Amino acid sequence: MASSFDPLDKKKLVADYQALRRKTCDGYVRWLLLIKELRVLHDPGILETERIALSNPHRRKWLEKQINAHPQCRKKALSHIRQNDSLALIEREGDSFAFTVIVR
Repeated sequence: MASSFDPLDKKKLVADYQALRRKTCDGYVRWLLLIKELRVLHDPGILETERIALSNPHRRKWLEKQINAHPQCRKKALSHIRQNDSLALIEREGDSFAFTVIVR
C-alpha cells in the first residue's frame, strides 16, 4: 500500500512524535504517540500497528504493567478486547482484572 504521507513530511512527523514522546510522562500519551509514529512509518491499520509495537518484548511487558496498574488503561484494554474479539492482542485472565499481552 502506498503511503499517504509526503516523504519529507514523514521524516518531520516521525521526529515530532519522537520528541513529544521524550517530553511526556503520561504512559497512555506515549503509547498513542508511538502508534502514530509507526503508522506514519509503515502505513498499516491500527491493529497491525499495535501488533508491530508489541513485537518488542519490553513494550509488551511495559503495556501489561500499565494495564494491570492503571484503571484508565484497564478500561482501554477491555474496550480493545470487545472491539477486536478473537483478533485482540490482549487477553483477560479469567474473570480477574489481570491481563496478558499476546502477539498473534
